[in-house]
Amino acid sequence: MRASTLLNRLLCLPKATVRDVDIADDRVRVWVRPQRRRMQCPHCDYSTLHRYDTREVDSSWRHLDLGGRVCVLTMRRRRLRCPEHGVLVEAVDFARLGSGFTRDFEDLVVWLATKTDKTTAATFCRIVWRTVGAMCSRVAADKLDPGRFAGLVNIGVDEISWRKHHKYLTLASDHETGTIVWGTEGKNAAAPDELFTVALPDGAAAQIEAVSMDLGHAYAKSVRAHAPAGDDLFRPVPRHQAGHRCSRRRAPAGVAVRPHPVGQTYCENLSGSRWALLKNPENRTST
Repeated sequence: MRASTLLNRLLCLPKATVRDVDIADDRVRVWVRPQRRRMQCPHCDYSTLHRYDTREVDSSWRHLDLGGRVCVLTMRRRRLRCPEHGVLVEAVDFARLGSGFTRDFEDLVVWLATKTDKTTAATFCRIVWRTVGAMCSRVAADKLDPGRFAGLVNIGVDEISWRKHHKYLTLASDHETGTIVWGTEGKNAAAPDELFTVALPDGAAAQIEAVSMDLGHAYAKSVRAHAPAGDDLFRPVPRHQAGHRCSRRRAPAGVAVRPHPVGQTYCENLSGSRWALLKNPENRTST
């Protein structure tokens, strides 16, 4: 079996065939050529048989490692004249626009990013840390279903911390499918406002019947303003956690509170009792 035939079966590149291969040190360089004569514009659906010219330099893409070595695909691409976008190089099916990596390689890195941190994914795939974020953006833009907002009835809105110093992401999930359908930075009322006014199509907010969230006022305010037909389903909070939050809260200025018999306010007395919730039952005393 010829080496080119073997690599064609191993790589399985769509609309491309292996022309030559070179192995040097820890790198495998594979020269490929397009199988189709018709050229495709990378920005639209326009295609043509007329070749404007051929680039004088080769285009390269990092592919999945081959036999423990870095595999690089190289192609001398043609150029075409698109009526809308002008003269530009043809698109290739095995790589996304503007990327120096193949689709298979980017899909692997993004899958690793969903299972572990970016540093581990970058080290495992031997790429730069910042490249992982760029790949996630390209794959998300390519694979996100534009119809994921259709038919939303029961959703959940909650925040998650993604970095130190109180960096938060607000995420919206579909309870019917159990998947995350939208996310943005921040955890104030402006975050769910963006979901209802920008992300959701017209009329989708009126179809929402129930929204689950925590006890924060920001999310409830936004939901009641943009999805009045939906019921507010607050997430259950453990009693000791709710008591801990309540005990640390002070009465706002100008609000009258019931005085304590010994002269302290009711809130101050409740704040001192929170330590009883932190002790084990066998360590509690009458005082």
